[in-house]
Amino acid sequence: MRVLFIVPSLKNAGPVIVVYDLVHLLIKRGHKCCVCYFDKVEELSFNCDVVQISMRQKINFSDYDIVHTHGYRPQLYVFLHKSWNKSSTRFVTTMHNYLFSDFGYTYGKIRGLIYGTLYLLVNLRADKIVALSKDAQHYYSRFLPSCKLTYAYNTRVCDFSKKLSTEEERELLAFRGESARLVGTSCALSPLKGLDLIIQALQELPQTKFCIIGDGKIKNDLIQLSVKLKVSDRVLFLGYKKDAYKYLPYFDVYAIPSHSEGFPLAMLEAAAYGKSIVASNLSVFKEIFTGDEISIFDLNDEKSVPNAIERAFLEKEKLSRNAKLKYGNVYSPDNFVSRYLAIYTKLLLE
Repeated sequence: MRVLFIVPSLKNAGPVIVVYDLVHLLIKRGHKCCVCYFDKVEELSFNCDVVQISMRQKINFSDYDIVHTHGYRPQLYVFLHKSWNKSSTRFVTTMHNYLFSDFGYTYGKIRGLIYGTLYLLVNLRADKIVALSKDAQHYYSRFLPSCKLTYAYNTRVCDFSKKLSTEEERELLAFRGESARLVGTSCALSPLKGLDLIIQALQELPQTKFCIIGDGKIKNDLIQLSVKLKVSDRVLFLGYKKDAYKYLPYFDVYAIPSHSEGFPLAMLEAAAYGKSIVASNLSVFKEIFTGDEISIFDLNDEKSVPNAIERAFLEKEKLSRNAKLKYGNVYSPDNFVSRYLAIYTKLLLE
C-alpha cells in the first residue's frame, strides 16, 4: 500500500508524533510511505521520503492509495487540490482533539467557534474521518456525517533503552531528596492542561513534590502560583525535554489533569512504563482506562484532586500493574497499526 501523510511540520509534538509512529510501523509491515509538510520545523526524522511543500504546490495524489492528513492546513490543502473527478485514491483525516472545546480554550469562545466551523467544513472532502476514541466519534457525529466517521486509538512507541544523562539524573534526584514522593508530568504549558490543580493540591500533600517537563505561555503564571501558595520549593520546572518519557522511571505518580484532551500520548507512555496515573474525569480518560487502572478526580471539585493523588500513591502497585496490562492488550503498537490498516483497506474496497 502507498500512503501519503500531510502534516503541518515535523515538530516533535502531538499529531506529528502519531504520524511518526504510524509511518514507522507501516514501513515495518512492508508498506511505502511519504511525508509532506509545510513549516520548516524539522525535529523528527522519518525513515521514508520527506518533502516540504507549499499550499500552492500540487501533489499528484494518484501516485498513492491513501492520502492521510493531520491538522487544519493539511486538510485545507486536500480541500483545495483534491480533484472533483472520481479517483481510486482515498482520503483520510484524523481529528486529534475535541474541536470546539479545545479551540475555545485556545482562541476564546467566538474565534474558537469560527475556526472550528471552518475546520469541519474542510473535513467534508475527506472520505473517512478518524476520531481518537469512541467518545470523540460520538462527539463529531453531531457535526459530520456518521457514515464518514470511525475511530482508532493511539499508541506510543517508546525506546526503553534511552536514559537520562548523568547531569539530568543528578538534578532530578537532588530535587526529590531522600523521602519525598514525586509526581511528574510532561506537556505544553497551557491553561488547557490544568497543571494549576496539581500545584494547588500540594498544599494538602506536604510530602509530595511535582516535576513539570515542558514549556509554554503560562510557565511564569505557574511559577508565580507556586510562590504565592508557598510550595515553590516543591515544584521543579525542567523546560522542554526531547523524549521526556526518559524521566518516567523516576516518578512515583504521573499526572494528567487536563480540561480537554484528544487522546493523551503521555498517558500511554506512563502506562507503558507501568506508572501509577492520576487524571481528571474527562470522558475520553474514562474510556481509555477504568477506575481500577487509574486514579480519577472531578474537575468540578478541587478537593478531590489531593485525594486522587493520595490514592495513586497508596494503590500504586495495583494501578501501575493494571494500566500497563491495559496498554499491552489494547493500546500496543501492533493494535494501533492494525486498526489503521483495517480502515485503509475497507476504504479501498468500497
